[in-house]
Amino acid sequence: MKLDTKIVILLLMATTTVTFSGCVEEKGITREPESLHNITTNISATTPVPPPGIKHNPEIRIVSFSSVYMRDNRDEEVREWTYNISERHYAAYNLSITNTGSDAIDFKANDLHLRAGDQLFNTTTRKLYNSSLLEVLGDLRNENRIEDTTLSLSPGQTVNGSVVFVVDSLYDRSFLLMHNATPVTSSSFKESLEVLEAAERFDYSHVFGIAPYSIHRMGGSYEPDPEAHPFIWANWLNRSVFEFYRSADFETVQGSPPDNIPVTEIWYAVKVMPERNITVVSGNRLLVIDDFGEELINKSRSSGVAILRNRTYERQPEQAIDIPQMNISDAAIVQISFAGICGWSMEMHASFNNRDVILDDELNIMLARYYNTHIIS
Repeated sequence: MKLDTKIVILLLMATTTVTFSGCVEEKGITREPESLHNITTNISATTPVPPPGIKHNPEIRIVSFSSVYMRDNRDEEVREWTYNISERHYAAYNLSITNTGSDAIDFKANDLHLRAGDQLFNTTTRKLYNSSLLEVLGDLRNENRIEDTTLSLSPGQTVNGSVVFVVDSLYDRSFLLMHNATPVTSSSFKESLEVLEAAERFDYSHVFGIAPYSIHRMGGSYEPDPEAHPFIWANWLNRSVFEFYRSADFETVQGSPPDNIPVTEIWYAVKVMPERNITVVSGNRLLVIDDFGEELINKSRSSGVAILRNRTYERQPEQAIDIPQMNISDAAIVQISFAGICGWSMEMHASFNNRDVILDDELNIMLARYYNTHIIS
C-alpha cells in the first residue's frame, strides 16, 4: 500500500475513532444510561390521562420522521467482542407545536407517547450518536430536542422541536404518536412511510450507473460474494444492501472461534420530510429550500448525482456536478445514512454511505445524490 494511501486511511480511521467511540482501537459503542422516561407500557393496562389545567390541546404537526437502528457486539463490562449482538431502535419526530387557543398553555414533552400495536413508548433523553460521516445522525443531533421540558406557549405561538422514543423495531405502520390520550393524526406520516418504502426498495444501479457493491481487488458487483466477506463495501444503499450486511456480519461473528471474534457495528438511519413545495438551487452542490425559504438540504460533498430528465437519468460524477434549478410541488425528501464495520484488527472493512432522494407526488425519483467512503485496514 502506498504511503499517501496509508496516511489517508489512518486519518479516516482516526476520525472514525473519535466519532464512533473507537472504530479501530475502541470499537464498541459507549452506551449512555437509559432514561427513566424510556418505559414501555402495555396500553391495555394503562391509558394516559390528560393532566388538569390544560383547557385544550395544542395543534401538533409532524415535520419529519426518522428511524434509527444501531447494533454492536461489544461487552463493556469485560471490554471484549462477544457472540452476543446488542440491537437498539429509535423513532424520532420533529414537531411543530402551536397554541391555537386564546389562553396561554404549558406543553410538556413527557405528555407525548408513541403507540405501536399493544405497546406504549415514552420519550427518552438518551442522546443519539453524532458523526461527520453519517449525515442523518448529524442532522438529528442538531435538532432542538424538547424532552423533559415544559414549554409555555402564548396564544398563537409556535415552537419546533424533536422527541425520541426507544422502540422495538425500525419504522412500523402501526406507529401512532399520542399527546396524552389524543392521537396526533397526520396524513403526512402515512405518506412518509409510503415514500420511505419506495425509496428504500428502489434499485439505484441504473440511476447512478454503478453496482451496489465493491469487492476488494475485484471491482463492482451486483451480487455480494459471501466468500469475499468482510471485504465488501457498499457503493450506494437501499434496504436490501442494509439487510445483506446485517445478515453477513452476524454470520461472520457466529462462525468465528471464541478466541478470535470479530467486531461488528452497524448504524442505519433514515429520515423523511413529506409534502413540501421545494426549489433545488442550481450549482455544484445540492441545496434545497422550501417555499418558506427554509433550508432542507445543503450538501457540498457528493460521489455523484442523478437527475431525471425525459424519463432517463442524467448522471453527474463527483468532478462535474452542475445541478439545474428545479421546482417540485408536493415533493418528499428521503435521506439515508449507513455505516457497516466488520472484521479483525488489521483485517477489517468500514463502509460509510449517505444518500438523498427527492420524489414527486407520484413517487418518481426526480433527483438522487450519494456519497460514500470506503476504508480498509
